[in-house]
Parts: sequence; C-alpha cells; structure tokens
Amino acid sequence: MILRLLKNLFHYSLRCIRMIYPFIIGRLFFKHYGSNFDPGFNMKFQSGRNISIGDNFSGMGMIFFYANEGSLSIGNNCGVSTNIQFGAANGEITIGNDVMIASNVVMRAANHGIGKEQKMYMQTYDEGQIIIEDDVWIGANVIILKNVTISKGAVIGAGSVVTKDVPSYAIVAGNPAKVLRYRT
Repeated sequence: MILRLLKNLFHYSLRCIRMIYPFIIGRLFFKHYGSNFDPGFNMKFQSGRNISIGDNFSGMGMIFFYANEGSLSIGNNCGVSTNIQFGAANGEITIGNDVMIASNVVMRAANHGIGKEQKMYMQTYDEGQIIIEDDVWIGANVIILKNVTISKGAVIGAGSVVTKDVPSYAIVAGNPAKVLRYRT
C-alpha cells in the first residue's frame, strides 16, 4: 500500500514538473515562446533574450541555444531530436514552420576569423546567416554552415555538410551536400 502510494506520488510529481518546466524555461530565457512549448530536458542557453520560438515546439533534450549578439528564430510546428546545436553567435538563424531536425545536427551562423596577425583564440567572429524555410527535413548528423538558405520542402540527407544554398524540394546529401534529385 505504501509502495503504491509512493509510486503514484512520484508519477504525479513528474507530471507536474513536465507541465511547469517549459513555462519556467520559456519565461526566464527566451524573448518569445509559443503555446505547447515542450523542449524536453537538458537544455543550455546563451543570450536567450535573442531567441524566439513559435507554437508547438517539441524537443527531445540536449538542445543548445547560442544567440550571443545574434538572433535565433524558430517557427511553428517544429520538432527537434537530441543533441542539437543552434549556434547563431553574432549571426542569425531563422527556421520556418513545419521543420523536422534529427539528432546531432549543428548549425553555425558564424565562424572564428583565421587571420595570421592574431592568435586563433583572439580572432573575432565572421558572422553570417542561416535561413531554413518551411517544410524542411534535416537528417541526423548534418552540419549547416553560415550564409546558407535551405529552401521550402528540401530534405537534407544524414551526415551532410551544407555549405551552399539548397533549392526548393531538393533532396541533397554528401560532403559538401549536392542535389541528388527532387521531391515528387
């Protein structure tokens, strides 16, 4: 009887935490977050006041949001898996609506400079932007570098490195990512 009571109390506590956690995280760390915000657990933020997230965001955890002096905007109905890095730094990342992002994806809207007149760790950021339009699917282990637009309906194959713009409804893969065919 006591064991059953403790078990029920534990499950009730987890449900309460699961309901309150997104509200607290959203209010404290983001510029804006929409309804049905379910980020999962284990998130890390840096300069979250430059981060906006739309309605129906769903995450599975281990999501890293870095905005610094840049900005990060995520649209409605977006789902992300585990170990995702949104690295705007002092650049800009804009993600449209209805976007799916698989595990271990890295987006970097800025890079360190590489001039020989300064030590590497002292280099300033060279900012850029990443734009991901609506209805895009990004496969596992993808890297998206700065100054890239992934157009509406595109599919990025697992393990790809995206260094150039991706046309609408294109299916791309490889390092660097190349168009394989188009969605029909």
